[in-house]
Amino acid sequence: MSTAFHPQTDGETEQVNQEIEVYLRAFCSKEQTRWKEYLPLAEFAHNNRTHSVLKKSPFYMMMGYHPRPLPTIFEKTTIPSVEERLEELKRVREETVSLLELARQQMIRREKQKLDMFKEGQKVWLEAKNLATGYPSKKLAPKREGPFKILKALGPVTYKLDLPHQWKIHPVFHAALLSPFKQTEAHGLSFTEPPPDLIEGFEEYEVEAIVGHRLKKRPQEFLVSYTGYDSSHNRWIRMEGMTNCLDLLKGYIKKHRVKPKDPIPTET
Repeated sequence: MSTAFHPQTDGETEQVNQEIEVYLRAFCSKEQTRWKEYLPLAEFAHNNRTHSVLKKSPFYMMMGYHPRPLPTIFEKTTIPSVEERLEELKRVREETVSLLELARQQMIRREKQKLDMFKEGQKVWLEAKNLATGYPSKKLAPKREGPFKILKALGPVTYKLDLPHQWKIHPVFHAALLSPFKQTEAHGLSFTEPPPDLIEGFEEYEVEAIVGHRLKKRPQEFLVSYTGYDSSHNRWIRMEGMTNCLDLLKGYIKKHRVKPKDPIPTET
């Protein structure tokens, strides 16, 4: 069993895709209009190469021999179009093999990357690039979420975090997505979370801002942040439950030109 976005235990298909993407990206930068024609050659070069783990090529594992590649030296022909095509295929094959080797070296360097080691109870930041945070613009959204406490170290590079209960995601992450939290004057114990207000015997938190929305699915909801709390405490609230922040709701709808299907609630 593996975790999502785990560089070493990501699925076999994902690893192959990542490797192919590296050299194909560089290759397509030159052949952007005809890249589909060269996919079979890229696939052949990948399957005919000896892999570091298997010590054999995929072709040899499946068939017991290596298929004959395109010849590196072509006989001259009297037909110009054939001669040009053979020269082009030779160039493409040699370039593809070179890019495959470049991709292999990059994968090796990535696997040898040194990762931070964490302990149970330690607080860490979580990279937000793979999280559906709900912010209107992902480019302007926080790059990290947290800090979160490590509940358990499941292995040398895998950790279980104490995530907010409203986050409906798997709480186990690879160390590459974590960075140590260092307590400073800006992130210290002096900034404690304020207690909720008691209104008619019920706890109510002050909404600081509305930072996102999802109206395509029912019920329609808005992502709100609370005064004195970090973004890890943001919650999705149904529109009918936002009577205590109607001014913020109306301002958000006007600013982002949102067209909710349900009527805006009124003060009770």
